Amino acid sequence: MARRILNSLRSNIGYKLLALLIAVIIWYAVVDTNDPVETASYSVHITVTNESYISNGKQIYMIEDQYKTVNVYVKGNRSVLKNITADKITVTADLTQIVDLNRDPVMVPLTVTVPGISSTDVTLSRTTIPITIEDVASKEFAVSVDVGSSVPGSSYEVGTTTPNPEKIVINGPESIINEIDTVVAKIDVTGMTQDGNRKAELEIMDKTGTALSQETIQDDLVFDGGVPDVSVYVDLWKKQSGVGLKVEYSGEPAEGYNVSGVSTTPETITVVGTDEALQNLADNGNVITIPEGYVSVSDASSDVTAEVELGDVLPDGLRLSSSTAGTVTVTITILSDETKEFKIDVDNIATNNLASNLTISYDQTNISVRLNGAGSVIDNLKTSDIKAYIDLKGKGTGDYTVDVSFSLPTGVTLDDAVQIPVHLKEKATAASSSSVSDTSD
Repeated sequence: MARRILNSLRSNIGYKLLALLIAVIIWYAVVDTNDPVETASYSVHITVTNESYISNGKQIYMIEDQYKTVNVYVKGNRSVLKNITADKITVTADLTQIVDLNRDPVMVPLTVTVPGISSTDVTLSRTTIPITIEDVASKEFAVSVDVGSSVPGSSYEVGTTTPNPEKIVINGPESIINEIDTVVAKIDVTGMTQDGNRKAELEIMDKTGTALSQETIQDDLVFDGGVPDVSVYVDLWKKQSGVGLKVEYSGEPAEGYNVSGVSTTPETITVVGTDEALQNLADNGNVITIPEGYVSVSDASSDVTAEVELGDVLPDGLRLSSSTAGTVTVTITILSDETKEFKIDVDNIATNNLASNLTISYDQTNISVRLNGAGSVIDNLKTSDIKAYIDLKGKGTGDYTVDVSFSLPTGVTLDDAVQIPVHLKEKATAASSSSVSDTSD
């Protein structure tokens, strides 16, 4: 019996599916023909009328954003609701209908009109909205410029920006005006390689750093002369990398000591500037001088270090590139009159007890060594007179920091101990070399 039923269902399946489709079409046709009554919901922005009833130049009303729209529920036949959209519905808050101006907040009744629909078939999610009546305030704000994360072409940075207008007067409820902190012209400078104007998007920030909503700006604020069309003129500055630093120091070291050398970290910086300022920099050998007054060696008997704010010493028309740190570390090497510093090439360091199957490498090209001795001895000492060596006894592959020993002429002594990082690796064997050759074939 069950098998007969199953076979019956499987037979003529195409016709059965067609019949089902026709049934669905007929059902939709019947429903559409019957034109059932339904309820539709629309979100509608409230229109305020008779504003002059309150806004008299001294006082103004304010509606919080959450009360500026209302849900409208419309009951009607489906065929009628199809033709109704939110922009055809009018919800009005007539300020002359306020019953009690002494309330805080003041409640304003709402009325609604939907073309072709009886008022009995229309309801609102709320029948009144609260408004706050405040004194009018007015304040002038300077317009600042924000380029965000956008950057111009690779050889440029934003030099100066000039907004137009540079200042804006805003009027509105006192509670809003008093909370405004900055007015910002936001622009995009992506890929710019020429000076020029950029259209700006105006953003008003409160004291918490939060942008005012567009509804608040449009509904509650009034700009002198109307909403300004803000633009920003962008003056691009070119980059100059590899700019050296020259340090001028003041004072004299303690008696018996001298200045042996001056260095900076970093050694060079990158700046951006106007064409004129960059040309002046080039004429000066692309070197910026840190003048006396920032570093003193008065009575120093050991090395002097100082942090210098580069922005304080840059010539007019130049500033640091965004990729350059704002400070430089100046180091002035102070040695006694009988002390001298030498640079020894790492290739000249002898390696004692280096295992025959290992090779050595270094992270640096030279080491510094300070030596003491009588003035005449030190003055005549040459780098070739200094023999340096390291002992690698018992060390296998790996990374080490080892002491550097020295063989020095008579009358010369080491001022400070010296260490150097080394890296020991296995030598390439003949078998591995052969394997590489075989692979390449």
